[in-house]
Amino acid sequence: MYTIAFMNLKGGTGKTVTTINTAAILARYHRKRVLLVDADSQANLTEFALQGDDMVSAGGLSDLLCGFGAYPRPTKINNVDIVTGDDDLMELDITSISSEKSDPTTLKEYLKENSARWDYCLIDCPPAFSAGAMAALIAADKVVIPMKLDAFGMRGMANLRRQISNMQRVNKDLAVAGVLPTMVYPDGTQKSQLMKLRNGMLMEGIRTFHQVRRSAKVDETTFSQTPLIVLSPKGKATHDYKVFVHNLIEICEGQEGSDDNGV
Repeated sequence: MYTIAFMNLKGGTGKTVTTINTAAILARYHRKRVLLVDADSQANLTEFALQGDDMVSAGGLSDLLCGFGAYPRPTKINNVDIVTGDDDLMELDITSISSEKSDPTTLKEYLKENSARWDYCLIDCPPAFSAGAMAALIAADKVVIPMKLDAFGMRGMANLRRQISNMQRVNKDLAVAGVLPTMVYPDGTQKSQLMKLRNGMLMEGIRTFHQVRRSAKVDETTFSQTPLIVLSPKGKATHDYKVFVHNLIEICEGQEGSDDNGV
């Protein structure tokens, strides 16, 4: 199983949208079995993937971190399951770990014990370095950084990289798969910032994935709780996410291919 954490300490960068659409593309077009883990107390990923009473249940990530076990449930997407998030994760701050009320290594242990059940595990991280984020980075092989091209996002990259570097002391297998520019507009400022990002990341040996273009269809998916491949199968953002998933598989599974070509 390949475990990927989608993380940015800044909100509004497209982490949850990226996580759900990556899962849908992996499952439908690449025949992968996918486990989603909602590590955010806002539980937007859980809300997207499940409906109504399905969201109210024990066995989510907060229970797992407290030693009560996890009970993944099937989502609306074929071959995609989820370990749910809930507002109890808000109570599991870093102090709960230091006081041994929760154990951030239990997610990694759970995934190791159940590695034959899924091909990929995708973790939607909160926009903060919380107990859920710590558990995600301890469990993950790779980190993908969805990033909106604005000044706040660019300046916040250094802090995020520092947090990831600190966690690499605990999880020596953890690596940054790359930065994924999201919500990109076709104007001069965005193109300039994208080039600046690519050049900066290249100097640090970090990949910049093919950008995901801004699309109103992405916002529509959050209301309809439907992945882009269903709501807008021929849309530009759908195409961009397909390219991203193709490249992600290349990285995880060691297949050869270019950065930005092919689906």
